[in-house]
Amino acid sequence: MDIYFIRHGETYFNRLNKMQGWSDTPLTKSGHEEAYKMGRTLGNLGDLSGTIYCSDMNRSVQTVAELNSSFKFAGGKPFKMVTMPELREQFYGSFEGQSKEETYSKISGKSEEETLKQMSANEIQDKLAKLDPNHLAETSKQFWNRFSKGIEQILQKETKPVIVVTHSAILTALVNTYAPFLLDKVEPGNLSLTKVHFDGEKFEPKIVYYNEKIEEDI
Repeated sequence: MDIYFIRHGETYFNRLNKMQGWSDTPLTKSGHEEAYKMGRTLGNLGDLSGTIYCSDMNRSVQTVAELNSSFKFAGGKPFKMVTMPELREQFYGSFEGQSKEETYSKISGKSEEETLKQMSANEIQDKLAKLDPNHLAETSKQFWNRFSKGIEQILQKETKPVIVVTHSAILTALVNTYAPFLLDKVEPGNLSLTKVHFDGEKFEPKIVYYNEKIEEDI
């Protein structure tokens, strides 16, 4: 089965370049508009499940609402939305809401993109958890255990391709771990599309493509 992962629309922390994680700033005006615009193209993905899954973060819920509104206006049947805490972005603990530039400087002394060239996404998350003075940030193991269980629940329920609205750090970690050669851009764009194939009900992802836009010929 295929899962189409869509990153949520632009938020204020995205605009301000801050660590977001479980912090939950709303979509910007542009985030709402671009999500609505994308909704008109969802029919180009073919025969999909009638359910959209998303994290329980407000930015994901707002994105689904805009996608649904536009898809309905274009003549489609609105998707049923199911929120799942398992699909949340990685938790950054004490680094929530902090400048991304300053945070990555503490991790490696370099930029986010340069850091990912010398460290894996898992190593970065573990270093961040180690640096957290309050010991709240998730380790990579904690994140993958949570996220993979959520995806397996979806795989067990669905038989058609499904849309999952989620977060940039999850998509970066997925591609960095399972298809690092595709990671030409560290942070996928807001409302970008990443297609992942699963052969069964276990979390064994095969990345088909990363950080794309929905086109007429997909």
